[in-house]
Amino acid sequence: MAFYAGKIIQHPGMENPTVVVLTDRNDLDNQLFDNFSLDKDLLRQEPVQAESRADLRAKLRVASGGVIFTTIQKFFFEESGHPQGGHPQGDAPTLSERRNIVVIADEAQRSQYDFIDGFARHMRDALPNASFIGFTGTPIERTDANTRAVFGDYISIYDIRQAVIDGATVPIYYENRLTKLALDERERPKLDREFEEATEGEEVEHKEKLKSRWAQLEALAQWH
Repeated sequence: MAFYAGKIIQHPGMENPTVVVLTDRNDLDNQLFDNFSLDKDLLRQEPVQAESRADLRAKLRVASGGVIFTTIQKFFFEESGHPQGGHPQGDAPTLSERRNIVVIADEAQRSQYDFIDGFARHMRDALPNASFIGFTGTPIERTDANTRAVFGDYISIYDIRQAVIDGATVPIYYENRLTKLALDERERPKLDREFEEATEGEEVEHKEKLKSRWAQLEALAQWH
């Protein structure tokens, strides 16, 4: 990731951009900040870490430059008067309209999809002309959360096969196995009692659906 950030910063067409490295956890934010700090020669500047929401806003209101580390939760703006503390739809403040801001989101399959009134919406409203790059090992494609729909098509893929070729990981082999399962008939009354206790108070129709779901021997083995 530091390599990509360095290439972005050094590209003359970017005209001294601001790079925002985004995560959704404080421990990951600290880890990446420490790693990037070791590569300041590649970045040609000292990375900084947003300490608070106000500090993040101040760091983004610059004319150019900077490598800023923050969590997406710091795009939660309190002064709007919104009942939940965030801005109502379309009311998040614009922090910068610059086009040479690049947001690099790590673990991009998480917390990047709530565009109604969530952190992702606040961030996009705050940086309306920014570019977004997502890093993830597990892209997802669902109706309400689609990594490629948010970040665009893949610009680089590093898969397990390439990692094995590079020696970054050992070869991975899969072997199918058939596990023989057998239910001790002496346990059946006990299972029935436990099921009745667990579903006490449930409607009859719902209880029957649950009973059908857990009737498979494999499901019983996993549960018990």
